[in-house]
Amino acid sequence: MFRCHCRDCQQLTGTGHSEMVPLDLNSFVIGDNCSEYEMVGGSGQPTYSGFCPNCGSPLTRRSARMSDRIYVHAASMDHPETYLPAKSIYVDAAQPWDRSVIDQSAVHPA
Repeated sequence: MFRCHCRDCQQLTGTGHSEMVPLDLNSFVIGDNCSEYEMVGGSGQPTYSGFCPNCGSPLTRRSARMSDRIYVHAASMDHPETYLPAKSIYVDAAQPWDRSVIDQSAVHPA
């Protein structure tokens, strides 16, 4: 579980980063109602963003580069309170106003 500060995640979420849960693609199932948008990621390879077709909320990300994984946006999970980020990635792309979350350790419920 991680925070991604890459420019793609910033633009796709409208925030400074995305909170992601990596899962094995073969063990993940999502309903047919997920709309997917294809774009070229920072690696130059195709990436795919899954959105709710009703409200437009971001649900998933996947890429051709890491084709065995799917990344679920933590807040879209049924139990987002179980999300515990272990690290931040692409911190060199972090916006100055969002840098405070990079050094925060995961907050665990008491």
